[in-house]
Amino acid sequence: MSSVLFIYPPISFSEKSALSAYSPPLGALYLATILKNDGHEVHVIDVEAERLSLKQVIERVKSIDPEVVGLTCLTYTLDPCKTIIKEVRGVTDAHIVVGGPHIAVAPRGSLEKLGADAYVVGEAESIIEKIVKEKPRGVINPKEIQNIDTIPFPDRSLIKHVKYGVFYGMNIRENMTGILTTRGCKYGCTYCNRPKKLGFRVRSPKNILRELKEIDRMGMKSVWLADDNFTNNPKNVIKLARLMKREKLKFDFFGQARVDTPSEALYKSMRDMGVTALSYGVESLKPEVIRWYNKTKYPEKWPAYVRKTLNLCDKYGIIFLGSLIFGAPMETKEDMEYTIEFLEKNGADLINGNVLLYLVGSAIWYSARKAGKIKADQFIVPAPEAGLTPYSYEELKELCIRCTDFCKREGWKRVFRKLLKNRKLGIIYWGARELIGHYSHMRKVRRELYGYGYGKECVAG
Repeated sequence: MSSVLFIYPPISFSEKSALSAYSPPLGALYLATILKNDGHEVHVIDVEAERLSLKQVIERVKSIDPEVVGLTCLTYTLDPCKTIIKEVRGVTDAHIVVGGPHIAVAPRGSLEKLGADAYVVGEAESIIEKIVKEKPRGVINPKEIQNIDTIPFPDRSLIKHVKYGVFYGMNIRENMTGILTTRGCKYGCTYCNRPKKLGFRVRSPKNILRELKEIDRMGMKSVWLADDNFTNNPKNVIKLARLMKREKLKFDFFGQARVDTPSEALYKSMRDMGVTALSYGVESLKPEVIRWYNKTKYPEKWPAYVRKTLNLCDKYGIIFLGSLIFGAPMETKEDMEYTIEFLEKNGADLINGNVLLYLVGSAIWYSARKAGKIKADQFIVPAPEAGLTPYSYEELKELCIRCTDFCKREGWKRVFRKLLKNRKLGIIYWGARELIGHYSHMRKVRRELYGYGYGKECVAG
């Protein structure tokens, strides 16, 4: 049997991220669990959450002396991933394998620049044991597992030494974890660079319930819903809520959702199962912008969807975080200001402003590449940098600052009122304790939100 080390790289070795330690790296844990069950010695290092320096990471690598090293590579973590691979090469002869979203969307010719031995394009659960045993080289294209109920639950004991629950500059809980109820996404937003070839698959409510019971036995009370969109399948959510109620099981859930599934039954069910806060990709209220982003088949209905979702979140006590993108080519400053004002006046609890990024693998990146606006090796390009918006980076940055100032001035008050109303005293305690320490540094949190959401960037103050 082999010694295998999984490393989850940071966004940066020099700057911390407010979203860095909100949930464990489930992708790495799924693979590590399969290997552990097969008798291998496995280790997981979450560099971002553990706040490790590069030197500390390499010391851990030398101490473990693995035969195989696996890294998860996001487009945002590409440079730290390269650095880790280079340094690992200097202290071990381990077979280095890289997977993750960036590997699935990056041009094939760019992969060898990472310096690894093998690159997994897609989900690796079906082939991880073969990779460890045979140590193949080059690009690997595993088959997608259709029945995701067959995948073992991630072994959270592998990262029991790491504290999760840091979210937007606050410690939400001392014992937070994450869960995936679906894989893939049914939608095709043009700014998103998540792998499009991965099909949308749903776990059965009974299978999800089994994992939640395991989480409950471990004493964890807060759960990050790691799905790209938790409300992708509303009927499943409603069924899960019923099963949880029957088992008298409840958590504080946090996650991401869409505004175009606003039904009373869904929101009542989410309230009953303990959904506390959801981030919504509002992006804009201008139908032309929503059409360009390909958010929905009915862009003219988007403002009504947003309003109804805001009302439902208010009725059922769910914290609404509206995520906006600034910089679409047809969007005016007045359009962007109107969207912010609409959310402020209609009950949004928090607003997250982002400068539009052209990310490798996204539809708008390919379009800009074809038009000669972006070079092949430019994987993250802010719209102003490529002249793809009439506004400067500084002008869009000011809109982001306005969103953060709203959170600082009014948003957190709204959040605490909802938490008090729902008697979520544990979250209030931890949140208040941290908020007191971070309140005067909210502008710094703007930089920490870098990369939250796909195809977006929250700029620094």
